[in-house]
Amino acid sequence: MQKIATRCGRWPALALGLCLAALASCGQYEEPLPRRDRLHFPIGLALHPDGRFLYVVNSNFDTRYTPDQGGSLTVIDTQTQEILPGAGPYLPSFGGNIRLNADASKAYITSRHNSSIVALDVADDGASAYCGVARSADPTTCTRTRVPEVSGGAPIPADPYGLDVVTIERSIGGTTRPIDVLGLAHLRGSEVTAISIPDQELSAASLKNASLIQGAGAIAHRPGTLDFYAVGRNTNALVVFAPYLNATGEVEAIVRRTSFALNHTSTQVDGRGVAFNAAGDRLYVVTRSPDVLLVYQLIAEDEATGAGLSHQLVRSIPLEDSPSNVVVHQSADGRELLYIPCYSANAIQVVDPQAGVVLDTIRLDAQPADLTIERAPNACRFPGDRCRAYVTLFADSPSRYERCEEGTSGCGAVGVIDLDPASPRYHQLTTKIR
Repeated sequence: MQKIATRCGRWPALALGLCLAALASCGQYEEPLPRRDRLHFPIGLALHPDGRFLYVVNSNFDTRYTPDQGGSLTVIDTQTQEILPGAGPYLPSFGGNIRLNADASKAYITSRHNSSIVALDVADDGASAYCGVARSADPTTCTRTRVPEVSGGAPIPADPYGLDVVTIERSIGGTTRPIDVLGLAHLRGSEVTAISIPDQELSAASLKNASLIQGAGAIAHRPGTLDFYAVGRNTNALVVFAPYLNATGEVEAIVRRTSFALNHTSTQVDGRGVAFNAAGDRLYVVTRSPDVLLVYQLIAEDEATGAGLSHQLVRSIPLEDSPSNVVVHQSADGRELLYIPCYSANAIQVVDPQAGVVLDTIRLDAQPADLTIERAPNACRFPGDRCRAYVTLFADSPSRYERCEEGTSGCGAVGVIDLDPASPRYHQLTTKIR
């Protein structure tokens, strides 16, 4: 089936801003829907809890394909390191982040096209993700621009990008029910979003928005709480908020906890990544302008209730150009390490946050965007265990003689990094999947 699509002939060096405003000036021509056996400007990543399958959001960044289904979800078998053709559906264009819920039964994805979220079912074995009981590759029935998706339903604000998910349980009518709670950050406007999905049923979802921070791109929830931390781009701000859920699991309001400035000498700080340690008492934020990692200690005046929580900056660690995310990893040798992809430096920096030093810099031949690390029960426990990081190489070209979007074999790649400290290839790129 041929569809008319709009395409920009050249893509920018990457703000991950995704040239939406420029589409009107680009030419039009026919293209089929994207092939689902290759990558196409991959952005977000998520791993199945058993480590066997990797889920990759393809963005349609060069607008080659029709916007409603120009993106796709690629499923990669991490044992064979091969793409499983047709294992993931099409997606609306300009996808951002992907997160799995606690039991990995659902995958949630943000999309800037029409300001929407996608809620996919994940197969019991993790080998595929699909839309609804019909297991459709068409994302239409799993995509929401409003919650509920009816006239008068609450709209999702413009340009949802950052996403995190926490699953809680509530006793409703004498029955314990799981509820997926989503926090969204938006690249445009000043709103943050909370969505509650009882029993993982999108038809029962509720949504609230609140105007709390301008142009946030990254968000993370604090372990053991319903507090979400969103960091602004070019606003030097971080805000903490929590959704208030009533007895039936409906989100009735968003409660602002606190906010604070990230830098006391610059007002144009560009927040790009937020993460916590497992205990939830240390907060890590990476920014551009300046390129730094900020380490905060969380201290409660009343440890029993968490009241009077303060965020004390304990150190600031310089990074290479354009950090884009921060991922916390418990190394097999017992250290807590941070892995930070630095987009413009073609590198991943490895930081010991306790010592406050950059331990290593993993050099790449392409620009890294997002990164995830194995957390499977049998991975990364001891030296000698299999332990890998996966990183999206957003515009990696299959040939050094041509630009990425000019090739015929897909665009971009997923790099595999060895994180086993006993391996001779420790902190090296071992392969690329494309």
